[in-house]
Amino acid sequence: MLVEPPDLLAALRLPATATVECEPLGAAAWSAERVSIRVEGEPPRAVILRGSAEPAAAMNHLAVMEMLTRTGFASAPALLAIIGDIAVEEAVDGASALALVPPPGAAEAAIGALAGLHGLPVKEGLGWESTPEELLPDEEVPLHRLGFALREREAAREPFERMRRDLLAAPFGFMHGAAGAGNILLGRGRAWLVDFGHAGFGCQLFDVAAFLLTSGLEAPARRVLAMEYARRRGADPDAITALVDEAGILWGISELLQLPRRQIQALGDDAASEAIQTAASRIQRGLRAVAGDSEPAAALREALWPE
Repeated sequence: MLVEPPDLLAALRLPATATVECEPLGAAAWSAERVSIRVEGEPPRAVILRGSAEPAAAMNHLAVMEMLTRTGFASAPALLAIIGDIAVEEAVDGASALALVPPPGAAEAAIGALAGLHGLPVKEGLGWESTPEELLPDEEVPLHRLGFALREREAAREPFERMRRDLLAAPFGFMHGAAGAGNILLGRGRAWLVDFGHAGFGCQLFDVAAFLLTSGLEAPARRVLAMEYARRRGADPDAITALVDEAGILWGISELLQLPRRQIQALGDDAASEAIQTAASRIQRGLRAVAGDSEPAAALREALWPE
């Protein structure tokens, strides 16, 4: 276990005689764990233990979870206790958006959860010392690493720059920072955001694009959900839908560029490897599908994936 059972029981103010059973949720040493606790004469309860191999991410997660619990944010599990750098969280009745087709109302609930998170008047997490220009630097995208030829890369350069300029004018503020489907738990009409190790300041539409691309939804459904996000934020639906499509291209290509490193990190963890491959497959398929009326996105697709 990530923590010793007596320490867990003490942190939760439960009797030392309680029975503790641990179920790892992955094969890696720092995988989250679901812990079932039975106290004689009381209904069984469950908690999630969550840590990170990266100390900075672990501490950022704890700080953000403390803030969300304190503010009563309903779309994240409550933080019940902290033991060292391990979060003891409420166990919620949801399944990863990577593991299932979103049940009725769940995708809408996930968009609502992201809109609610982005609307929080907080300044917590990473990156608040950075400017949007620093977070979206004017750098060459190394498309050669994804197998694109020189003529394709040259044709893509100007649309990339236009999308970067567009997104610099998009909403920046508090965001999850890793809002792929693996970090969003879905239930019927409910959704919870988990794992806030990378939360902080950034382009909020990357969160929306990350969920939509990795959820496996087709382009028309992604367009509808982007418009729903805009309505919840009080923004122009057509403009936000175009920006979400652009954000999806920039975010998705960045994720694919990091794919080899993540696959190496997941070696030996079959569940993690499968999740990475599922997300990558959905991203690759989704990048080609038009989900917003954006001229630079259309130009980039014509450059990289001509029909």
